[in-house]
Amino acid sequence: MSPTAWADRPVKQLHEVRVIAIAPLPGFEVPPLDIPLNVQSAQADDMAQLHGQAITDLLQSSFQGVNVTQSQGNPWQGNLIFHGFTLSPLLGSPSGISVYFDGVRQNEPFAETMNWESVPDFAVRDVELVPGSNPLYGLNTLAGALLMTSKSGFTDPGGTVNVSGGSWGRLQADADFGAHSHRMAIYVGAASDYERGWRDYSPSRVQQAFVRGDWRPDENTSLMLSYTGAIGRLSGTQSLPVEWIDTPKVGFTWPDNFHNRLNAFTVQGTRQLGADWAVQANGYLRLSRSASFNSNTNDFAAYDPAADGPLGYTVDGPFDPASIGQFWYAGVSPAYDPANPAATINNVPASNVLGHVRTLGYGVSLQAVDSQPLAGHDNQLTAGVSLDVGASGFSQYTQPAYFPLDPAQRGAAIGLAPFGAQALTDAGATNRSVGLYAMDVLALTDALHLSAGGRYNVSRLAVTDRSGREPDINGAQRFHRFNPSLGIAWSITPALGVYANYDEGMRTPTPIEFECADPAAPCALPNDFTGDPPLKAVVVRTLSGGLRGTAAHGRLRWNVSPYLSRASNDILTVFTGGSSQGYFANVPSTRREGVDMGVGGVTGRLEWQANLSLVRATYGAAFETVSGANSSADGDGAIRVSRGDRLPGVPGRLFNLSGEYRLTSHWSFGANLRAYSGQYAVGDENNADRHGALPGYGVVSLDLHYRPNRALAFFASVDNLFDRHYVNGGQLSSNVFDTSGRLLDTTGPGTPTLFVSPGAPRTFLLGVSYAFGDAAAADD
Repeated sequence: MSPTAWADRPVKQLHEVRVIAIAPLPGFEVPPLDIPLNVQSAQADDMAQLHGQAITDLLQSSFQGVNVTQSQGNPWQGNLIFHGFTLSPLLGSPSGISVYFDGVRQNEPFAETMNWESVPDFAVRDVELVPGSNPLYGLNTLAGALLMTSKSGFTDPGGTVNVSGGSWGRLQADADFGAHSHRMAIYVGAASDYERGWRDYSPSRVQQAFVRGDWRPDENTSLMLSYTGAIGRLSGTQSLPVEWIDTPKVGFTWPDNFHNRLNAFTVQGTRQLGADWAVQANGYLRLSRSASFNSNTNDFAAYDPAADGPLGYTVDGPFDPASIGQFWYAGVSPAYDPANPAATINNVPASNVLGHVRTLGYGVSLQAVDSQPLAGHDNQLTAGVSLDVGASGFSQYTQPAYFPLDPAQRGAAIGLAPFGAQALTDAGATNRSVGLYAMDVLALTDALHLSAGGRYNVSRLAVTDRSGREPDINGAQRFHRFNPSLGIAWSITPALGVYANYDEGMRTPTPIEFECADPAAPCALPNDFTGDPPLKAVVVRTLSGGLRGTAAHGRLRWNVSPYLSRASNDILTVFTGGSSQGYFANVPSTRREGVDMGVGGVTGRLEWQANLSLVRATYGAAFETVSGANSSADGDGAIRVSRGDRLPGVPGRLFNLSGEYRLTSHWSFGANLRAYSGQYAVGDENNADRHGALPGYGVVSLDLHYRPNRALAFFASVDNLFDRHYVNGGQLSSNVFDTSGRLLDTTGPGTPTLFVSPGAPRTFLLGVSYAFGDAAAADD
């Protein structure tokens, strides 16, 4: 890199990318103009400038069709939404995006969730977002696949040290080093991130380590072995009643925290068998342990001896844990006395849920690539087989709780008794999936490329009761299906291309969904398992296409990329008791249709990119569901959803604008605007609640970089420059603290209202980076 580029901050979609990976394993790479998809990509330099949760920050600030929400108020627990589908770290959230790191699936087997702290951002070399329900990436690839590859001692020799700090007590540090000889390479790195959180009771601490070794015994063979370790201690606080939005930092109830520990090992090898043949293989082992603590308000207004157990106490009598019964249904009658909570045992206004998930995940993949011409035409064929297994143990314990009289501690859910000796749920779950896939890219002419292939999946899900008390939860389901893919890409001229593609993808129910599908027996969320009717697999069919091109001798790039996805038997979360109780159900169909548009270029010292995405996510058929907090619900809490009603949580318009201006050879100044239109809250599936849609919002960020020499760099950034108050998500529920002074409402379960997730206020960050060895020389 020349000295005049020391201060550059790369802006999305302006880099020349020679090839794009279109399979989980490396080795099947195709030039981007030959792919009938709008694949978006970024490199390590793009993420290095973000100094945060770089993967999610990069996606929401620079990629088309993406937004990130933080319903828990914690930056590491973002919900990624792409083309109307969701990827979330929260148990019970629907999954529609697959994530791979070095060819290994990162979605947790137990619930297809994504723990972002498990990916070491500092070690990521390349990022690709492949849109559509591409079957090559396996189950749950409905909206697309996020692919990441790691750095190695061959690609990133030398070392870097980064230290930054800023608002909310944030302190972040990471360091990495790579080295290689002719045949061997090593890359090591570690990171630590802490902040106390901008909302009350929302600190987070994340520690990561990554080690990768590479061996190339000859020019035709390579072997890689890596280890990823991560520890996350994340706390959040729940969404707030909209009436409290003027105090966005306060908590509703607490504590809510999540502790995760991951140890993952990957081995990967490639062998070139001749001029045209190559094979790739990998194997992985993932060991994860997580513990979650959730505080909840209870949602029922009346005591029912048949459901809640005997009272077993006298007024002013001693606390008797045996009389609690099913306390989470106990409600708030008779009247609750905050000065003497032990005297009203069955008038329990709160409950705490402690959950543990231990998962052993392992798998192997084998892939062969043939580049021999076919009938005189360039051709590339890949075929592979994969096995993925996840064995999880899930236990859940519950505790009755109350809220203190002190207004400052009103939302603290304090236990009335120890967690029960017996788990409410103690279950084992096994996921096993075998996939056979093939894809061929044939050059009909030098400018016209045809892609065709598919994947056959056979999956089995089994749940077993480990307590000996709940035999009804024992069960298994088997799913199998062939999902095809067909596309064509035509480079009309070197500066103009057109493409079209059709894919089918599949999602199977997770163990949580599998065991909580009975509306007559809703579960606590996270779930207490019950024996429920089976759910159907989700099948998504996606048709996409587009135009793309360049102008001004390559200094300007643009694309227009429409798509249409139809999901059959989509799985919906139905909340029957606020945000803490519900069940899962198939709905006949949902649709996502839209278009991604982007234009960007380089003009003198200015590099810029503008992206606009239009998304319409709707229900494709009418059905009834339960939403008792919806103002349009009938006396039984039911609402009628009509065809064409919009899916909650999906804004219809997304816009981002990025620019970086090189002030001098050492200074650069950057800006980013993210803007989103309104969206409907969860629970307002019929779009008829009195609160209407949430308002749209926009956020501006600025950054300043100074690099006095090739080894040393300083930066300063500010997010939400204008300190805009906004909300990025919502859910209908009942506010039990709806009286004057936020006391507990003793006459019922609270007032139905809109709960919202406030966005972070203005945030500052300062930092310094130092490069040494080959990493510094690379900038010379």
